[in-house]
Amino acid sequence: MISFLDFWGSGNVRMRRLAPSTRIACGAVIFASCLISPMHKPLDVFFIGGAIIGWVLLCGVPWKSIAGLSLYASLLFLPLFLLIPWMVTHPSTNNHWFAAARVPLGIGIRGTACIFICASTIAILDLAEFDMGLRNLPIPRAITMLISQIVHQTAMLTNESRRISFAVKVRGLPSGYMARLRILPALPTIWLLRIMNRAERIAAAMELRGFEITPQASCESSSCRDVFAIATAILLLGTVIAIRWVDVI
Repeated sequence: MISFLDFWGSGNVRMRRLAPSTRIACGAVIFASCLISPMHKPLDVFFIGGAIIGWVLLCGVPWKSIAGLSLYASLLFLPLFLLIPWMVTHPSTNNHWFAAARVPLGIGIRGTACIFICASTIAILDLAEFDMGLRNLPIPRAITMLISQIVHQTAMLTNESRRISFAVKVRGLPSGYMARLRILPALPTIWLLRIMNRAERIAAAMELRGFEITPQASCESSSCRDVFAIATAILLLGTVIAIRWVDVI
């Protein structure tokens, strides 16, 4: 697996010609399409699988990242299939195992789709473009600032965790298994102190340089590519809604 910071900006350069808000909106619409897509028929599974593969290929996610994401999704969702023997199905079902496996299978497919779509959207953005794209979307300012802070703090904590790992390796990590376990309780304290010291230094530097917290409004110029991308994503969402409506009827 590669770290959270390595995903940003690792995707296709051609997709980055779109406006940042367009890229975020397309990823959000495809994400919503996979969440509401039905899972009752094999055709539904093929449809959501095609949407995932198409978005991953368009975003140009590196193969190393795809392998890491696949391993992460497998470790996350395969244990759900261990619950099949204890799942209660309807008495009229002929095949208990198949009926019980539909629940973890649906959760695994939707969860894997969400992982790949979010990672692919991140791959065609960087942190600065993500902030600018959020500000140009019709989202309340409080929600925009909350999402932006979550992403930035996650990136900062990931970077700090990597630095702690490198520092521990340079200073000699014990080879014994029990010795490594004794180090683990001390890591949160070291990690928290480093974050607090870094935050104080950044706050002092911002105050010294007269940094203003109020974000400046940015303006994006939409092109035909942006309109086509949004229209295609909305068409996909409309198709998913139509398929779900037909299945309900």
